[in-house]
Amino acid sequence: MKSPFQKLDSLSRRAFAEKTAATALGVSLFPGIDRAIAAAGNVGKAKHVIYIYMGGGMTHLDTFDPKPGADTQGQTKAIDTGVAGVQLSEYMPDLAKRFKDIAVVRSLTQRTGAHGGASYWMQTGYQENAAIRHPNMGGWAQKLLGKAHEQLPDTIHIGGGGPGSGFLGATFAPLPIGDPSKGLPNSKLPVKQQQMNQRLKALAGLNEPFLKKYHTEEVQAYSDFYDNTLEFLKGKELEVFDLKKEKKETRDAYGNGGFGQGLLLAKRLVKTGVRFVRVSNGGWDMHGDLWNRGPGKINGFSKGISTLIDDLKAEGLFDSTLVVLTTEFGRTPVINQRGGRDHHPRCFSGMIAGGGIQGGQVYGKTDKRAIAVEEKPVSPADFNATIATALGLDREKRVFAPNGRPFFVADGGKPIMELFS
Repeated sequence: MKSPFQKLDSLSRRAFAEKTAATALGVSLFPGIDRAIAAAGNVGKAKHVIYIYMGGGMTHLDTFDPKPGADTQGQTKAIDTGVAGVQLSEYMPDLAKRFKDIAVVRSLTQRTGAHGGASYWMQTGYQENAAIRHPNMGGWAQKLLGKAHEQLPDTIHIGGGGPGSGFLGATFAPLPIGDPSKGLPNSKLPVKQQQMNQRLKALAGLNEPFLKKYHTEEVQAYSDFYDNTLEFLKGKELEVFDLKKEKKETRDAYGNGGFGQGLLLAKRLVKTGVRFVRVSNGGWDMHGDLWNRGPGKINGFSKGISTLIDDLKAEGLFDSTLVVLTTEFGRTPVINQRGGRDHHPRCFSGMIAGGGIQGGQVYGKTDKRAIAVEEKPVSPADFNATIATALGLDREKRVFAPNGRPFFVADGGKPIMELFS
């Protein structure tokens, strides 16, 4: 005969075990915001995230982790930051001058050198599998904290790409913006409002039998998403997407390419109240001709992000906005025959600033040739847990996928608490 405990389903048994452990031992089986983390004054200070993704695998040796004198360094020289012993690439003079505002993570590491899997893992905290799709961090934040803005989507992707809402469904889906300088595409009604209302009334009549017959949570989510989109198109919030509202000198300061203008739009969006904005900066898969292609691109993102930091400070948004820069993996320290670097997941670099992060510090260390992590390795889950902690997300909160499986934000990663002090 089965005991009452054995009659419980697997999820109930898991919850029972968690509560028993917490009561009897004073601990949790799963990582979360413990007393030490909750006591840190800067944790949960971030209200917004500008997530900058360097698609293709940004070279760490030629950006945030130069190795002067090493045979792997190539043509890139290092420059001082004003902090003893800390240098950045010569192509990043603007960020070097603002090093006191940023924290560099030099010990990122993961286990796949394939772009798709590595990018997915880095941006969700979960390794990719065929059974389920995981949400991006914007979707997690909306699920755990609620919607941040009444009309605008909580997550906006500028420049394309990036994981979607995964198992959370359409309500948590990001709004994609291709070219930030062109505003929000297809945002004008095709006919006058009165005609539009008549069309919507007719459409609602056609949809009614279907909605009654298939009244599932997923169908309702798509219906709500559609209704919210229509309300959004009627509002004044659309003006936030018009970069012509900014002064020309401001637009020029960010850089006139898609990436720089994307950063400017991201600043406008978080100022309006959007929680999570992802800005894509692709083209880092430099297997050849690195020192002709790389310097200008590196200098461009250094200039753009430095302008963003200055602008957020001027707007009083820096302390409440977490600025994150990451990529899927680094590049091989050994330079190939084509004058480039290949895929290198063993170690790479990222950057975090604002939102309660203490600037002017480096976390982690690679060896003398930047081949492997030597101190304080940081996994994709750890990096995402750091973002979650900055936002004050409950990492012990179980969220169930449609198949009944429980998931946790950042897949049990450990946040880098040193960055908050």
